[in-house]
Amino acid sequence: MDVKDVCVEIENDEFYSKFLEESVKPIISENLSVTDQVNKLAQGIDRLSKSLEKQVLSKHNDLLTQASHISDLEVTLESVQAQVQNLLRGADKLKERVCTPYYALENQTLMLERVQTTCNLLRHTSKILILWNKLKNIKDNPSKEAIILFELNELISDYDFSGIILLEEVLTAVDNRRTELLKSSTQTLQSSLLNGDKVKLLQCFKVFHNLHCTEEQIKNTVDHILKELENDIYNALNVQMVSIEVKKSSSGRVAPGKANIMNAQDFKIKLWNNIEKLFAEDIYNSCTRVIMLQNVVNELHAIGNFRNIAKKFWRELCSIFSLELEKASVTVNQSIEIDFPKLLKCFNDLLSKLKYKDLELNRTCLLKWENSFLSKSLGKLLEPVRSMWHLSQVPNMDQIDNAIRVIAEALSISLGDKQLSISLANSVAKSIKQMNVEAEQRLSMDSDVAQIVEPPTSSQQKNADLCNSLYYFTSQIKRVLVNMNSILPQESIQIVQNSLKDISSMPILQMFAESIKNSLFIILLTMHEEPDLIRADDPTGKALSCSPYMKELQQFVSRCKDIYLSMFSEKPALNECCVYIAKASIERFIQHICNIRPLSKFGRVKLQVDCKHLETALSPLLNDMNELGDHHRQLKAVYLLLEKNPQDIAKSQSEGACLPYSLVMMFLFSHAGHQLLAPHTCAGWNIQKLMQWLDSHKIEKERLDFVAGALQRYQNHIRQNQIATYDEVYPVLLQLLEEGRNMLKK
Repeated sequence: MDVKDVCVEIENDEFYSKFLEESVKPIISENLSVTDQVNKLAQGIDRLSKSLEKQVLSKHNDLLTQASHISDLEVTLESVQAQVQNLLRGADKLKERVCTPYYALENQTLMLERVQTTCNLLRHTSKILILWNKLKNIKDNPSKEAIILFELNELISDYDFSGIILLEEVLTAVDNRRTELLKSSTQTLQSSLLNGDKVKLLQCFKVFHNLHCTEEQIKNTVDHILKELENDIYNALNVQMVSIEVKKSSSGRVAPGKANIMNAQDFKIKLWNNIEKLFAEDIYNSCTRVIMLQNVVNELHAIGNFRNIAKKFWRELCSIFSLELEKASVTVNQSIEIDFPKLLKCFNDLLSKLKYKDLELNRTCLLKWENSFLSKSLGKLLEPVRSMWHLSQVPNMDQIDNAIRVIAEALSISLGDKQLSISLANSVAKSIKQMNVEAEQRLSMDSDVAQIVEPPTSSQQKNADLCNSLYYFTSQIKRVLVNMNSILPQESIQIVQNSLKDISSMPILQMFAESIKNSLFIILLTMHEEPDLIRADDPTGKALSCSPYMKELQQFVSRCKDIYLSMFSEKPALNECCVYIAKASIERFIQHICNIRPLSKFGRVKLQVDCKHLETALSPLLNDMNELGDHHRQLKAVYLLLEKNPQDIAKSQSEGACLPYSLVMMFLFSHAGHQLLAPHTCAGWNIQKLMQWLDSHKIEKERLDFVAGALQRYQNHIRQNQIATYDEVYPVLLQLLEEGRNMLKK
């Protein structure tokens, strides 16, 4: 049997496999007796022995070869071991040759170091003794004394001189001398700051500089001043101390039980007296001391760069004041919130009094109280505005005056502080906006608010009253701004003025203006029905009166001004509305004149009379016709146009007349024969449709193209009918058309 098969058989055998387990005591099968188990074990061992013998016999050559190799390996290992031993002995010798000189050198170096230290100690001792002797001879010269003390301190700090009996007394004396000098200089510094003695202050800083403790002394001095101020601020804001002072000052007011009554007003007065005194005396004196300290340090360039002493002090002071105010009682905080401008005035007066450029108010520290004050101020500004509007009533002048008084007070209490003034101006602008919103919500927009036939309705009267109230409100605010113009910042004035721009009677007046304008347009449209415009008789020498439509227009304008427009008090808006109506009337009047056909010589003279009477008709609306500008000049140009022939009209237009080319060309059609049809006639429009087209097409190029269409149609008509000559006006029209288009290209 093969060796592998024997092994496999033993591993798979239930009895033998238990002896292959890695347990200390294999579990023997209980089914076999001990003798049988021993025999079976003997058999297995015998089988394994035979298997090993077979393997040895079959592999004996390989085993012998390996055995000979082992002998060679042992010889090699012995040789290597001998070489390693030789190497270790050589290493020990080399170590001995290296370490011996090293230890000797180390000992010599240590000795040299000790010798050098000793020499340095001796040199330093010598210098210390020399400087000490020099120091003992110095009197009344702190600056020089400080230089020597600093040198001594540097020498003493280099080495440990403990145990050197010679220097024990000297070292103690040097330390005491330095302490005394520093103490006396510090005291001199404090007294010099209080007395304003700049000379002694300079001497102190020379001592500090020579002792190399300038920064420390500056910090200690400023911290000491801040600590004192912190205590002063606490006392000024301490509600208990203020209450005690109020009770002490109360005169004869005794309640039952003989308890003193502390009036809230007395408390408020005392608190603000404390705060004002705090700024005027304590904080001011401390700031002057720090500024003096800053100025002296700035003069002594050699001591270093300390340019921000005052600036840092002021920043710390503002922070301390804010923290102390934060910790103060609710009563104190409420007083600060209500009268915050007083606190700002204290700060600003202090800064103005100090006149130091590096100090400026840090508003971040006071932001909480400023926001609270602005919130309360806004509430005060909005309250009279809201209270004056009850249901749909119109506020009276007394209510408006009350709101104006509150606005004036709000603007005046901010004087002296630009940022607060701007913030309050924004609050005033919000109250103005609220006033405008309240009024707009009550304006009536019923269908009859713009009627101009019957007497003014209740809605129209109410709208007029609302507009008048707003106008009175804005005019009073403008008066306040004028009175405060020299003391209020221009930014604040501009904010309030901008808020007033949205308040105007113009929206309501514009509705009346549109109604009046449309009615005037209807009256002017009847111009084409006047029989006098086509009369054939000669007007020369006749005294002509204006046309009936012009009389109607004059009566209508006068009636509208007296009945409807007179309800409004806002002169600027009313004037703007009247100018708008007058300009629209003149523009439509000119458009009609330029498109009347047929038109006789008598009719042209009649229209000239109407031109003059139009100024009279519009006079109730205007104080001066020159307010109409180009429209007035165009009206006069039309007057002259009516008396000229086509050639003269073309010539005057080329020389720079103020009438548009399109209107002049439309007018020239009235001089032409019946074959040269007017532009709107060519389009199949009536005069009303033409006016609508002109209103929606104000661009001169579009109007010229419209006239050019009529000329092109006339030209086609002449060619189709082979008519020999053109109308005498046709060349003039072509000339004006070309000039008009060239004018647009420029």
